[in-house]
Amino acid sequence: MNLIYLCAALAIILPWVWVSIGQANLVRTSITLMGKNPSLSNFFLVVTILWLAIIESIAIYGLLIALNILWQTGLDPSKALSAALTIWITWFWVGFLEWPVVSVALEAMNRNPATKGSVLAFMILFLALIEVVAIYGLIIANKILA
Repeated sequence: MNLIYLCAALAIILPWVWVSIGQANLVRTSITLMGKNPSLSNFFLVVTILWLAIIESIAIYGLLIALNILWQTGLDPSKALSAALTIWITWFWVGFLEWPVVSVALEAMNRNPATKGSVLAFMILFLALIEVVAIYGLIIANKILA
């Protein structure tokens, strides 16, 4: 039974590690650019908050898998571990790929503010495509636990 609790903890803690790392890196980039271009500070703030809300899905997916692990009685520990690792590995790569996309987009907007609308549109499109991988991970982790 202790392994089940450990797996639930891994399912929630490890994705949150990547959420924190990604958020810290992007916020640092955003604040740096706000200092360089105060006229775009509000826009950078909105883009940063938008991405922070998107990346929080990592934490939510980890929470869902952790709860699914804890709510099942008689769960095979290997299934719990597999589900926890699935959600963690998926979110490791999603978190690793998303924050650089947003950072580069913010820097592009800073260099050429006239293109901020089109850069924002492409950024959201690319984030949605990357986020699909996270949804696949959530589906597979839930299927493992079924």
